[in-house]
Amino acid sequence: MGREQEIDNLLDKLRSGKDGVVVVGPPGMGKSTVVSAALAAYQDGAGEASQAADAPSAVVRLPLPHENSTPLTTFGPLTGNAGHVPATLEALAALVLENLITAPGGLPPVIYAEDLHLFDDDSAKVLRMVLMNGQARLFASVRENPGMPTAIDALWRSGRVERIELAPLSYESVRLILRCALEEPASNDMAYRLWLTTAGNPLHVRELLYSIVAAGDVKYGGIALTWTAPLRADRRLTDLLARDITTLSPEQRTIADLVALAETVPLATISAMASDSVLRELVDRLLIVIDTPESGQANVRIGHPLYAETLRSLLYPQRKRDLFEYLPQHELHAQGPAGISRWVDWALECQVMPDVGTLVLAGETAESMTQPRGAVRLATLALGHADMNDAERVQALLLRARAFRDLGETLKSESDIMSVREHASSGGLVPDGILAQCASVMADLWQFHRGDMETALLQLAEAEKAVDPMGEHASALAIDQLSRLGYGGRYEEFLAGIDAALAASDHPANMTLVPSHVFALGQAGKPTTAMELAVRQLGGIGPEHASFPALRTAILSARFWAAQWMGDPVLAAFFPDVVEDIGQRHDSGIYQTGTGYACLSFGQWEQATGEFRGALSRFAAGPATGLEPLAWAGLAFAYVHRGDLERARSAREEYRDRESTMNRSIETESRYRVLLVGSALADADLARQIDEFVLWCTEAGSALGVMWGLHLRVVHAEQIDRAALTEALEAAAGRVEGKVPSAMVAHARALVEGDAGVIASAVAELNTMGVWVPSVPAPIALTARQREIGSLIVAGMSNRSIAEKLTISVRTVDTHVGHLFERLGVTKRTDLASALTRSAPSWPGSKRRP
Repeated sequence: MGREQEIDNLLDKLRSGKDGVVVVGPPGMGKSTVVSAALAAYQDGAGEASQAADAPSAVVRLPLPHENSTPLTTFGPLTGNAGHVPATLEALAALVLENLITAPGGLPPVIYAEDLHLFDDDSAKVLRMVLMNGQARLFASVRENPGMPTAIDALWRSGRVERIELAPLSYESVRLILRCALEEPASNDMAYRLWLTTAGNPLHVRELLYSIVAAGDVKYGGIALTWTAPLRADRRLTDLLARDITTLSPEQRTIADLVALAETVPLATISAMASDSVLRELVDRLLIVIDTPESGQANVRIGHPLYAETLRSLLYPQRKRDLFEYLPQHELHAQGPAGISRWVDWALECQVMPDVGTLVLAGETAESMTQPRGAVRLATLALGHADMNDAERVQALLLRARAFRDLGETLKSESDIMSVREHASSGGLVPDGILAQCASVMADLWQFHRGDMETALLQLAEAEKAVDPMGEHASALAIDQLSRLGYGGRYEEFLAGIDAALAASDHPANMTLVPSHVFALGQAGKPTTAMELAVRQLGGIGPEHASFPALRTAILSARFWAAQWMGDPVLAAFFPDVVEDIGQRHDSGIYQTGTGYACLSFGQWEQATGEFRGALSRFAAGPATGLEPLAWAGLAFAYVHRGDLERARSAREEYRDRESTMNRSIETESRYRVLLVGSALADADLARQIDEFVLWCTEAGSALGVMWGLHLRVVHAEQIDRAALTEALEAAAGRVEGKVPSAMVAHARALVEGDAGVIASAVAELNTMGVWVPSVPAPIALTARQREIGSLIVAGMSNRSIAEKLTISVRTVDTHVGHLFERLGVTKRTDLASALTRSAPSWPGSKRRP
């Protein structure tokens, strides 16, 4: 699993008669598995699976080599019953060729050699002789270090054998493995951590997954599986390391342990501890890697992330303290985020308290890596430090306030911000940048935690008055206010102010307006224009935007929705590779929500369900984003299409519980999805819901939403009303760009005409654009008695009261109620009203929608 492309590539080469292929890679990369799978598929396709067990095969598997291998033991199965031992290597090669059979289609037979790097020299020479004249093809696996034997390497250099480097598993492949291996969906954070920790090594992915599941570290939170516990070095993981570390000399082990603890160590420090030969052997064995940038110092890091995690867990406290003495003045700023965090954790384990600046730096690093609990811990340690000046105290308080905000600890975050403001009011010097950050945090608390946009905007406006009006922070605060208008779905206000804001300043914060600008244009009926803007601005993100680490994710998200609204789900589903460059970080919750909606566009309901559940688990564990309602709306829609109406209702309720705190920049989409869920559930008040949606979209300036709502009106209208409603839809569609408007109008016209074939064609066309037309379930047949009892339940009567009213026994009522619930697919009396509406029979003049 996860190697389908590589297997198909090898299979093509087998079928095309290529001279041969050697698959190369480090241990655990799955080389032999990939080659074996391709050969098995080749034999199955050639019909060899149906041959007699003793029939000769066009694929010959050589015995696994071992330390006592000789040419005779290696090629014995291919010498037949010669009755004598060949005197020379050349004679052995000739005898092997005599016993090979032609492959299907007249192709040369295949010789499969596993672990070619273990072949003795003479066996490698015989194999080269067999392959030289083209009468046989080699398919083999070999470890990249020590590599191919000299004789086979010569064949590769002469072009007779192709060399294929087997790359690590991609992040997407790890996600696929988790989806297939686990019973419940996994969060993207779990997949991402597993991928990073194993560096995509298939063996390590398998062993680590087994290890964390067996240890109980994979937790199910009611929505999806997560893995947040520290890595534990159990027997499975230590066995992976044993072969590599047990043979190290004391000097080599010290280097490996030191680098594992520190993440990265300056090469100059390591060079002072060990000779070049020691370093060379560690590099050759892939235990360490030396990074030499074009500028700056060279650093040494551990060769594999899982090795670093496991080595650290195997070290006892005294050993850690002894190794810490080598790096008492670690150059933190040059070590990157992981190195900074590791060094501070290491120092604290050794009961060495870093200075305030280092603690705050590590806390800011934890914040940038979306680890707010770690940031709180480090900021609190800094605030308890004996040596702290006023500026450091303000910085630590602000760091902790941001971390508490991200944890949802509203009052604690507010308390720290008030402490900073009290410091300013008492005469303390607080820079404008700090005041602006305080206002931003307070605005987040009001907007995301309390659902009060007006107070959030007021916080920013007051801070704008308090800072230098000509300074950069005044510009940033003004931009923040405009950006939040877009977030709040106030599209007309946002579009009215965007040009003036961009003209007033060239501040890097201007780029933060792009997502809101894209959303505003798209929902105003200009998704094509919005898409062009998103694509153009994505290329403009640079190092100057490092202060806005969520910027790229936000623009990518806006680009996704613009493509969706254009009716191009293929373009929308394209996600660039996950690369944390130029200060931009990946948000797995947003990514997984987008993937869920992409799956909805293609009708992949089951996968969409897993993606939304994974995203919701991430949102539950992270800072407030306002995107939970969007994910719940998508999940309800997916459940509806899977036929799971109870879960669809439950997901819709979850959406409604969180509706007040949603990200309103895409509120139209969320509301529309919930409306479609109500359509599928045959809500009794669906017509009213559609009318309210159209009115809300009209007032919000969402031309896109108005068109969607009017289309739904046509779908659920009486046949006699559809022609007039289609005229209104045509007028609304004329104000929206893209392919969807004409497709919706064509569908509406088909409904007016009533031709089933034309309707089906129009529906299929909408489906290709990611639009799934709601269909009303067929009526459910109920007996007159069941319908009578159902209406009394809806009226609030108990089973005993119903029995008395109808003069029948309570047991008879119980039986009717059980049959009624089963037939309607409900489990609660409160859900019976809409279910009975769905089951109502159609008759001329009724309100039942066709």
